[in-house]
Amino acid sequence: MIKIDVSKAIPQRLWTYLLGLIPGLLFELSIAIADPQLAHSMIDRARQIYPFRPYSLLVLFMASCLVIGQVFFLSSWFVDMLIGLSYGFKRQLVRITFGSWWLYRLFAKIQRFPPRRSIFVRSLSWIIFRARLDRPSLQARPVLRCWRLAAEQLLKRRYGIDRSKHHWPEGESEVWYMVLGKPSATFQEALMTTRTFIGCGLAGFSALYVSPALRDRYFIPLCVVFTFAGCYQSFDLAKWRQHPVRNSIAHLRSVLSELSETQTAAKKEESSPTERTDLEIDPSAEAE
Repeated sequence: MIKIDVSKAIPQRLWTYLLGLIPGLLFELSIAIADPQLAHSMIDRARQIYPFRPYSLLVLFMASCLVIGQVFFLSSWFVDMLIGLSYGFKRQLVRITFGSWWLYRLFAKIQRFPPRRSIFVRSLSWIIFRARLDRPSLQARPVLRCWRLAAEQLLKRRYGIDRSKHHWPEGESEVWYMVLGKPSATFQEALMTTRTFIGCGLAGFSALYVSPALRDRYFIPLCVVFTFAGCYQSFDLAKWRQHPVRNSIAHLRSVLSELSETQTAAKKEESSPTERTDLEIDPSAEAE
């Protein structure tokens, strides 16, 4: 019996390219519902070019939704990148201002000896102390130790590289930190969901510009909810990517996931029965 696995013929990440259909459908269906005459005129124009049948019109409609939706999806990627850059800029701005050496020396002159106990001095002292104390990096050290143990086992069992008996040179751990590990499917799904929400919000606001009939009390809050949900989730993902502790935990989980798959594959190879190619002859049958 011939078995055909269709899943191997379909690209694994095809769904990521088809997510643009969602903002495109929202854009075109909103305009079609708000202004049926405009939708009817667009169908008539398409039939003037070629006499499309109903199913052909449906395929043409889905293709146009995919093309238009990809524009909104790419725009959402740009918005997501801006949110990540703004969050990183905020962290760097705190370090180069309140955590800088020149402000620390200036504060020493303002504080004098004996220390002044005014509200301004105490508040500024607390802000400078929090800015100069890199607490997340200190909290990430135990996680990085665990990551190093898991990385050593993964390098040994899967790639045949034994680093447990040797000291890691400076800079080598950063390279393995970026390379090792299986990308988290949950993180990828959250990222695609974020960009889809932002794309739907942008598609809704664009539809408001094209069709003024949509400017009612129902459609505008829908667009605001899509945009706010996408931007909030994008901000949360930026915190995960740039926070030392959360980022280290995510890398540790990815290494453990790849290590688990390696061990499972090794156990399957050991437990799989070997195929016997020798022919066995029954002596009783031979005597008969």
